[in-house]
Amino acid sequence: MAGSSLQQQIASMRQSFFDEGLLNEQFIELEKLEDASDPSFVKDFLNVFLPESLKNFIGIEESLLHLKADEPLSITELEKFLRKLKGNCLGIGATKVIIEVEKMRQCLEAGDIEGTKTRFPTMKQEYNILKNKLDAYFELLPHIEPGQSSNPPSKGSTSSGE
Repeated sequence: MAGSSLQQQIASMRQSFFDEGLLNEQFIELEKLEDASDPSFVKDFLNVFLPESLKNFIGIEESLLHLKADEPLSITELEKFLRKLKGNCLGIGATKVIIEVEKMRQCLEAGDIEGTKTRFPTMKQEYNILKNKLDAYFELLPHIEPGQSSNPPSKGSTSSGE
């Protein structure tokens, strides 16, 4: 009975990623790549995604400290880190982070340096929310019995964000 309750909790956590718009169908595609020969594919993928994303956040933060509208090199450096972060997020389907990266890039393209800087905390917050929820989810997964799935049947009710 406890296993069933845990399985329901895990399935509910997973569904909340989509209901809250944190993840999109790309995450489901990653899950489909997981099989008996590589049962921890998604977790392994995230173990690459999280440190890479952190490097990009550090680069973005450092670039923002030196960002000046009249210095194209500082703008180019920031764009590089934003593109890398967006690419990482597209790989797992991190919808809300992708949206915030795009808002930041739009400010940058419009020459709105202050707007660019003020978008950063929101983008970082969305990333931290996703990271914390994924950490909690993957911490519970090993506790279900082999053969039990945490993935509820697909109902086509996933949110794809904007």
